Amino acid sequence: MDNATSHPDDLNLKNINLVFLPPDTTSMLQPLDQGIIRSFKVGHRQLLLRHVLSHISSFKSSEELVKSVSVSDAISWSTSALRKVEPRCVLKCFKNAGFLSTS
Repeated sequence: MDNATSHPDDLNLKNINLVFLPPDTTSMLQPLDQGIIRSFKVGHRQLLLRHVLSHISSFKSSEELVKSVSVSDAISWSTSALRKVEPRCVLKCFKNAGFLSTS
């Protein structure tokens, strides 16, 4: 576990041994922080930007345009963005985090 303040440090679990990561190392040890999140966000932002650009002339204000984005849109964009994350990106991130052998 990392040292987030939301994580309790006094858990007494019978069948689980918790080990805390050294401070400020999660970005080096967690595969998602190695580039998977960044790749997902790029894809999501592209879809959001396409929506904004295709609807910009339909609204009188930016506030109306922002309100035009539905939860369904966001879920759809998230699904599409996640599917666009390349398998080689995921593999590389897991290798960089030390989960997979480089051979």
